[in-house]
Amino acid sequence: MLLSRTICNPFAQLDAGIVATGRQTMSDIFSPERYAETRRPIEHATPLPREVYFSQEWYDREVETIFLKKWLIATREEEIPNPGDYVRIDIIDEPLIILRDGDGEIRALSASCRHRGSELLVGTGNCKKITCPYHAWTYALDGRLLATPSMQDADGFDKSLHELPSVRAETWGGFVFINFDPEATPLLASLGGLVDRLSSYHMEDMVVTKKWENRFNANWKIWVENSREGYHVRTVHRESLDTFYPGAVRTAFKADGEPMVYAINSSDNENGLYVPRNHTLPFVEGLSPEDNETTHFIIAYPHLLLNVPPDRITFHQYFPEGPEWTRITSWCCFPKTTVDRPDFETEVEDKYYPSMDLFLAEDKGVCEIVHRGLRGRLAGVSRYSPSEERTVHEFSNYVLDHVIGPVDS
Repeated sequence: MLLSRTICNPFAQLDAGIVATGRQTMSDIFSPERYAETRRPIEHATPLPREVYFSQEWYDREVETIFLKKWLIATREEEIPNPGDYVRIDIIDEPLIILRDGDGEIRALSASCRHRGSELLVGTGNCKKITCPYHAWTYALDGRLLATPSMQDADGFDKSLHELPSVRAETWGGFVFINFDPEATPLLASLGGLVDRLSSYHMEDMVVTKKWENRFNANWKIWVENSREGYHVRTVHRESLDTFYPGAVRTAFKADGEPMVYAINSSDNENGLYVPRNHTLPFVEGLSPEDNETTHFIIAYPHLLLNVPPDRITFHQYFPEGPEWTRITSWCCFPKTTVDRPDFETEVEDKYYPSMDLFLAEDKGVCEIVHRGLRGRLAGVSRYSPSEERTVHEFSNYVLDHVIGPVDS
C-alpha cells in the first residue's frame, strides 16, 4: 500500500523575493501592512523582519528620514577648546570639520574643497586657516573662501559664492551635536525632559579620560536593540559578571522616559555593571538618593547612547556605514575634580577600564553573531519578551514611524 505524504518545504514560508544576501526585492518593503505585527502591543508583537537589517533600499530610507533629520553627536566641546581647534569626522558618509572659529563659535563645515573636492583636513589639530592640500585654495574658519590661486582667468568667478557649506551645530552638557536639517527643532527642545533629568550630573564639567574605537560587522539597529535590554546580561556578560561582579544577583530593569524622545533603562549599580565593587572614586556631588544607587542606560533617539552611573558617564557615538557595518566610538568621562585626584590613573586602570574593555568585546561579539544569524534563508524572528524588551519594541516602532510613517498618518 502506498502512503501519501506531504513534503514540508522549509523555504515555502519565507518571504518571496528575498535572496540569500537578505536584499529585499519586493515592491512592498515600505508597505505599512508588512509591519502590522511589530505595531501591535508588545504582549502580542513580533520583532522587525530580517530584511530591514540587510536591504540597501531600507537603509537609504533610514538615512534620509532619521539620520539626516535628527541631532547627531559629533564630539565633546573639550576636544576643541581653543580657536582653530578642529576634529575631522565622517557622519553618514559626509566628511565634516567640527571646529571652533576665531570668535569661539563652534561650527560644522564640509571637509570637501569647493574646487575639486579634495579632503581638506584629517585627524585633529589647530589651524588659523583651512588650506586645501591639493591646489591651495584657502578658507577662513567660518568657511569663507579667501584665496584661489590661478583662478584669475575664470570668467565671472566670484569667491564669495563658493564658501564651505555648513550644517547646524549646537551643544548640551558638553556634547557637540550636528544636524543636516536646517528646519530641525533646536537641540535642547528636541531632548525634552532629558535636559532637566540629567542636570544634577553636571556633564558639562566632566572631561574625557579614555576612548574605545570599534567597527562592528552588524546593522546599527542590532547594536541599539542590544543596548536597550538587560535580557542578554546573564548570558552575554557572564564572563564580566564572574570576573568583576561575582555573586551578583540580577534584578529587573526599570524603564521610563519620553517615548520617541528618550528612553531610560535603570538598574541597581551592581546589576548595571558600572560601579566597581569596593569603588574608590567618588560619586558626583548632589545626586538624589535614587541616582546614587542606580545606573541609567539612556538612548536619546536616534543616536546618543548614555550609560550613567553615579560616578561618571560613558557614551557611545555610533555611525551606520551601510546596512552591514557600524562604527562606534565609546567615551568615558569623569568629573574634573575626580580626574585631579593623585590616585585617579591607578584606580581607573585597575578597576574601571578593564571591565569596559570586556563589556565592549562581549557586546561586539554578540551583535555580530546576531547579524550573521539573521542572514540565513531559514532565519526568522518570533516574539518580544514583554518584561525584558519593552524598550526594544519602542525602538522598533521609532524606526517604523520614520521610515514608513506613524500609524495614524
